Amino acid sequence: MLHNFYLIHQHTGICLIHRKYGTIEFNQDLVSGFLTALKDFSVEFSKGSGELKVIDMQVFYLLLVFKEGVLCTAAADKNDDAKITHKALTDIIDQFVGKFSGQLENWSGDVRIFRNFEKVIDDVLKVGKVAEIQLKIPILKIFKKDFMKSQKRIAKKGLVLSEEDLRKVKDVKPEWAAKRLPKQVIATGVLDKEEFKIAHLADGFHTIADIAEESGHPETVIQKIINNLDKLELLSYVEIR
Repeated sequence: MLHNFYLIHQHTGICLIHRKYGTIEFNQDLVSGFLTALKDFSVEFSKGSGELKVIDMQVFYLLLVFKEGVLCTAAADKNDDAKITHKALTDIIDQFVGKFSGQLENWSGDVRIFRNFEKVIDDVLKVGKVAEIQLKIPILKIFKKDFMKSQKRIAKKGLVLSEEDLRKVKDVKPEWAAKRLPKQVIATGVLDKEEFKIAHLADGFHTIADIAEESGHPETVIQKIINNLDKLELLSYVEIR
């Protein structure tokens, strides 16, 4: 999900258009500093018009594209496709500059003249969903049955598990996480003690990045462990949009 979109005038740092689609909030002080930072970044981009800049903000990414005095940025979930976002942001800038380049040269500072362009942005970004990709969450098979039961209960209420739910509950252990693989997998050398511990973080709510953060291991190490669990047929996946 693209949570927020900003279209910035390079020379003044004024936000021409802001669209909010998701739940990530920016308080007023943060927005002011945010826009100032974007203005500074635009100078860096001036020699590479149209290039994509990605800034890691820990819980989300800022994706920025600069072109012909206009800077646009989107606050996106980390599993959103950066290439798709880049294409969408570039498309928006191209259309915006094509329509308003003459007015921007002698612009008085009145942002109301750009309001009709908001629908174009909403359409191109598909109301923030343009770059969403299906998220595959690893889950041990010993957890899967209970997980599916919980999903059926949720579905009866007309709801579905989404990535937003993961963001809210990733620090809350589900009931089925108390189950454990048989200790024989350690005794027989199938898994070592650390791998055994990490395996149980695959509970259907932790992404590989979450598991890496909680266990203190690099994602590359976690990915190898997950791949090994998959080969041992101890693992399954749940797909979430």
